[in-house]
Amino acid sequence: MSDAPKQDLVMSHLVSLRYEEPLSRILDRFVDGLIEGRILGHRCPSCQRVYVPAKGYCPLCVVETTEADEVEVADTGVVTGFTIITPVAYYGQEETEPFVYASVLLDGCDANLGGQDIVGIPHDEVRTGLRVRAVWKPAAERSAEGITNRGWGSVGSAIDAFTPTGEPDAAREQYAEHLF
Repeated sequence: MSDAPKQDLVMSHLVSLRYEEPLSRILDRFVDGLIEGRILGHRCPSCQRVYVPAKGYCPLCVVETTEADEVEVADTGVVTGFTIITPVAYYGQEETEPFVYASVLLDGCDANLGGQDIVGIPHDEVRTGLRVRAVWKPAAERSAEGITNRGWGSVGSAIDAFTPTGEPDAAREQYAEHLF
């Protein structure tokens, strides 16, 4: 055995790293569209499916998409699934009343936007097939906050929630492949 003093193997100092990564050109254009009040996606040149936000490729065909494939989709759509969340009180919680999170299939899009707030309707009246419209934040409040190249974020930096349009419910055949 050595008589050398033992050294600590654990550092007792707090360390933090902050890094920033610029958005890809595709996401940058997506954010610019949101700030302008438009929702942009990409149409796959092979299968013709539209994805919002665009990824730069079609996840089914695995082909590249570019600005040439950019399309604008409507800010209206249909609820394809939802859950009513009743908050359980804990320290720091902001939500205190039940609320609805839903998946919305935008008109002209082939993939759901998940985790969207549904407002303007009693919770027990929310249903799949419900036609909804985006409630946009004021133009000065729209931003890129929460949107990253790593797939986080959606439209929440520009759209507060979705509310019923008053139109008749969509036929189940129009959204059946998007239920989950």
